[in-house]
Amino acid sequence: MVLVPRDALDETVMDIARNWVDVLATGDYETVATELGYLIAFDEPSGTCIRRQIESYRSPDYYPGVDTFTVTSWRTAKGGYPAPRHQVTWFEPNDIGMVGVVVFDLPLNGKWSDLTAYFVYFDNKKLEEGYVLCLEEIKSVAQMHREQA
Repeated sequence: MVLVPRDALDETVMDIARNWVDVLATGDYETVATELGYLIAFDEPSGTCIRRQIESYRSPDYYPGVDTFTVTSWRTAKGGYPAPRHQVTWFEPNDIGMVGVVVFDLPLNGKWSDLTAYFVYFDNKKLEEGYVLCLEEIKSVAQMHREQA
């Protein structure tokens, strides 16, 4: 279980998310799944679902003709999606205890993409040390729209 300190500033929360993007870049999806879970995996094993979401990404705009994708370093990503989002948002805890989300557009094959990792954190009142961090989902809204059209 990974915790976000209760008194964390946005930059601390972003650093925690970046560390998990580093793990994704190693291809160790099982560790991500074990430590954070994958909330939208449904009936598929979480690590398998994470791998599938990354490997099935397609973008004719930013990666024309490319059909093999891996997460790469956010430190060195250049080009690709022109406005990658990396933001922390805090909420008043809702009915399920969600207190925030990190939206992180992933670097793929050395370039920025519009494939987004959503890290969410929950208030489990029993854990005074912090909020429980989870990987909610990885998706590209633009790809979803293309596939639905």
